[in-house]
Amino acid sequence: MLDNARALSARLSSTADAVREDEPDSVHQMRVAARRLRSVLGTYASVFPDSAALRDELRWLGTVLGDARDAEVLADHFADVLDTVPSELVRGTVRYRLVDAYRERYRSAHDVAVATLATPRFHALLTDLDALCAQPGSSGRPRDEVRRAHRRVVKAGRKAGLRGHKGDPGPDSALHRTRKRSKALRYAAEAITASRPRAKRVASAAEELQTVLGTHQDAVVARGEVLAAADRARAAGEDTFTYGVVAALEADRADQAAAAARDVLRTVRRLTSAL
Repeated sequence: MLDNARALSARLSSTADAVREDEPDSVHQMRVAARRLRSVLGTYASVFPDSAALRDELRWLGTVLGDARDAEVLADHFADVLDTVPSELVRGTVRYRLVDAYRERYRSAHDVAVATLATPRFHALLTDLDALCAQPGSSGRPRDEVRRAHRRVVKAGRKAGLRGHKGDPGPDSALHRTRKRSKALRYAAEAITASRPRAKRVASAAEELQTVLGTHQDAVVARGEVLAAADRARAAGEDTFTYGVVAALEADRADQAAAAARDVLRTVRRLTSAL
């Protein structure tokens, strides 16, 4: 796990210049490194004692980067969706409100992210990470941590209504919690693949569950943004027909992803039990 943390810490530091230059996908890569590192430190707390403050700082950095990344993703997604809608159904200023406005939001959030990377707080985070990775650490019981992460996924999936074969999934918040638990399981399994090759299959299955539920969460968020944009358009006296079309597409995307998550969760349960 220590080598994994060192690699993630180095990636976090190395992507800073790319973010400053606004290179494609750089914000996403840096945010992922921060999230993965925070997850590894939390899951393997026995290996990284006294890392709570560092995890808080990584959460802070991830939030700053997330503001830019979320706006970027929404702009690209809405552009793709509107390209699939027949032109006669795309009315009013919907393309501005769902694409251009989010691109503007990205540029503003990116400026904030770049400014953050110049702060003493960010540089202190890098210094503290270097100090952590320089320590020998303790061995811990990595397989136990993966199994603990697995139990959390199963518990969250049960509360989200994903354990059965029929019935509607649970609340969006429960599905989102399951996604976060699957992400933690994935990162925990990836951290021990060098010593336990079987963990690769666990990590792969957890990643698939994370991806499916990530699609669900993205659709839920996108639908909320569409409805909010429709309210603004209505207040300005604009045609809101297309917002209804896009909102319906997002609702369907969320439903399909939630339904697919059941099968993936069964695979996660089966593979982890054999670890």
